[in-house]
Order: sequence, then structure tokens, then C-alpha cells
Amino acid sequence: MARGGAAGAEFVNVTVPTSRAVWIIPGQEQNKGPYYRVYGTRLTYWVDGKTKSFGIYSMLSWRGQWYVVHLGPNPRPADRGVVYQPAG
Repeated sequence: MARGGAAGAEFVNVTVPTSRAVWIIPGQEQNKGPYYRVYGTRLTYWVDGKTKSFGIYSMLSWRGQWYVVHLGPNPRPADRGVVYQPAG
């Protein structure tokens, strides 16, 4: 039985452009340790019979795991969330 809205959304995939990842050395971005950073990740999902997606502004990786850092532009002009390039 299909549910509408966010409760009925199904994950399709996430595309991380790992070839565009850059190595960040300690102190380069207010960081104490090194990590990889990548811009341009996209998360795709299916809801209400339609495929939709949104961009993830930046992700960091260390120890083989990727972590979402910002969904919208950084720094933000105000203290509120921004969804980066919604598509649907």
C-alpha cells in the first residue's frame, strides 16, 4: 500500500562524485584532522509515483565513510536550512 508524502518516500540512490573529492589537510578548513571533501552529491528518492532528488552541498569522508555536512550553501546568509537544487 503506497503512502503519500514524506512517510511514503522510498530511497532510490545517492550519487557521490568521488572523482571530484579533494584531500583537506589539517588546518585548511578549521579542521584538526585530515579528510576528503566533495561537492555535488545528489540523493534520489521516489514518492507519490514520481522520482525526485535534491543536491547535498558538501560531504566529508574519513575512515571510509561519507558524512553529510551541508544541504544548502555554506556559509548561509541566515540561520535556516536551504535545500540545494531540488529537482522533481
